[in-house]
Amino acid sequence: MKRSVAILSSAVLVVALMTGCGKAEDNAQPNQNAASQTDGNKQGNEAADANDPLTQFPKLTLPYTGDAKAAFVEYQGGTVTGQEFEEFLRVINFMNPQQGTMIEAADNEALKAFAREYTATKILASRSDDAMKKEAKDLADKTFEKIKGQYMGFLGKDEAKFNKLMEGQGVTKEMVTNQMALINESITVLKKNISDDTLKQKYDQMDKASRTIASVRHILISTEQRKPEEALKIANDLEARLKKGEDFAKLAKEFTDDPGSKETGGLYENADVSQWVPEFKDAALTQKVGEVGPPVKTSFGYHIIKVENRKEKTFDEMKEELRANALEAGYDAFGKNELDKLIVKYNLPQSKNEAAKK
Repeated sequence: MKRSVAILSSAVLVVALMTGCGKAEDNAQPNQNAASQTDGNKQGNEAADANDPLTQFPKLTLPYTGDAKAAFVEYQGGTVTGQEFEEFLRVINFMNPQQGTMIEAADNEALKAFAREYTATKILASRSDDAMKKEAKDLADKTFEKIKGQYMGFLGKDEAKFNKLMEGQGVTKEMVTNQMALINESITVLKKNISDDTLKQKYDQMDKASRTIASVRHILISTEQRKPEEALKIANDLEARLKKGEDFAKLAKEFTDDPGSKETGGLYENADVSQWVPEFKDAALTQKVGEVGPPVKTSFGYHIIKVENRKEKTFDEMKEELRANALEAGYDAFGKNELDKLIVKYNLPQSKNEAAKK
């Protein structure tokens, strides 16, 4: 499981809270064939509920029952109590509702992973000094205001509704900022050993493709539902039309089989070339900028490619990306080399979802 504290870290915490949450009015579907006044009233209430944005963010249903005072995890130097663990889970849900869905569906193994992760956060945070703690708390306060602003935008700038939402989710500002500060402290502890010199060494060791971004237009003629020779003929015809001056974006919208770039006229803008399949990547790296190249065959079919611009990112442009990668690697190393040796015992309650697996 990817580390949720990385998801929650200050580096990415202008969270897309509303992802997957459509407009409430779009979700109301009253039945026009109600058989009785009772049914009509019921449907009216359901429609009213659907139009209340607060219903988009229900309280997290914990997948277990446990004693708030019990030690859910025992580790060298401390414990994680049931109350701490619950607060951690509720704050995750508040900050990222998609994570909340994962929590509600958690089985025993997933609960243990969440508990292990929170224990790691506590242990790392305990190694922070006073300056780190202050920085972490200040950042937590600022981040809370960003999250509040996102919710407020969704709730029509109604602070009373935001307060009601927090109450409904079982969280307080203090609870949220305390958990965020703990996460920030753990991240700061990991970051202190990541110097710019170390990052520069990583940058210098990267190959050119890993440092290059390009804006590329392409038209894919897929071989999934046509013979390769048929696809190649179409691609050659399109190449000829483009070289005669026809508009690339217009032809891409009409002919491409790539849904990811169809509406942008075949354009992938400022993309990391290393993410593409080898043949496409090679064309993006070597094809002359501004010219339409001959069809390039990949496992998807034939591509007509035009590189609109290409540049190699500088160290300064990549530094924070490299730092984030080093941070993740540092956390992984802590987990492999220290964490499981420091955890003495798990006393987690059984997940209610375990029975559903059998």
